Amino acid sequence: MLEYSTSALVLDAENSGEFDKRVYLYTKELGKVVAKARSARKITSKLAAYLEPFNFVRIRLVEKNGFQITDALSFGKAEVSRQNADFLQFIKEMTFELQPDKKLWFFLRKKKFAYCPALKILGFDPDFASCQTCGKKTVSYFLKTDQTFFCRNCAFKIPKNEIILLESLKV
Repeated sequence: MLEYSTSALVLDAENSGEFDKRVYLYTKELGKVVAKARSARKITSKLAAYLEPFNFVRIRLVEKNGFQITDALSFGKAEVSRQNADFLQFIKEMTFELQPDKKLWFFLRKKKFAYCPALKILGFDPDFASCQTCGKKTVSYFLKTDQTFFCRNCAFKIPKNEIILLESLKV
């Protein structure tokens, strides 16, 4: 049984069982972690308020047959918006468990969520990409399911809910 104490950003939380939650965290030392929060849905839970998306928390995890959250304390919160919720979902889908990335952590810590800098940190630099379909060097969209870039003209063939617009989100 190992115990970890680290800083984390809550990416997502899902109900699990009658009273538990499955919480997706991006931590400074461990990278993405999926942890169980026992009884987090009970009205008397001391953890419930801290384990909501957008919260930055100081968290204590115990690893035994998976991670379990034993303690959490909030030390900040990112702006709650639909755009930021989509961005947190993007980070959840594009990162692997237990693969820490300090650059990504410090980028997330700034609370200025933008796709282009995040893609650069994750190794998908739009500046060096070309359109998957026509080969154009100017890309405007990213398809996360295939991890490919597209120009403005070719992106119209892809469903809008699957692609990410890069131009308006550059920092």
